[in-house]
Amino acid sequence: MRPKTYTPLKRQHGLSYAGVLLIMSVAIFIGMFAFKVGPHYFEHWTVAKIAAELAEKPEVLKQSRSKVYKHINQAYQFNNLWGLKAEDTIVLTRDSNRGYVITVQYERRDTLFRNIDVVTRFDSSTDVDTSVADKK
Repeated sequence: MRPKTYTPLKRQHGLSYAGVLLIMSVAIFIGMFAFKVGPHYFEHWTVAKIAAELAEKPEVLKQSRSKVYKHINQAYQFNNLWGLKAEDTIVLTRDSNRGYVITVQYERRDTLFRNIDVVTRFDSSTDVDTSVADKK
């Protein structure tokens, strides 16, 4: 009887130490990135929701600009957005054809590593048709 001889390809199963280390490093980087950027997107969804709700309230939009911003700041505090100010995130402009245009425009910065920052920039707008709002 001859003893069994194994070829090198039949004996190797699984990943090498370097392969496992590489996969773990990539997974950790993706996880860190998600934990840094994810809250910014949740925050933006809340700000966009507040802007959309504001577009449905013509009685608030008929007030002065400072009272509208005060109303937005109260909504921010109610939704635990303590680091934001309405004046820095929402721009109210008057358009004679469409009524009001509510623009959500701001950016958030967060440190990913020592000197590497992640910048998320948000820019969206909501139209308010005052002619439809006056009919209600």
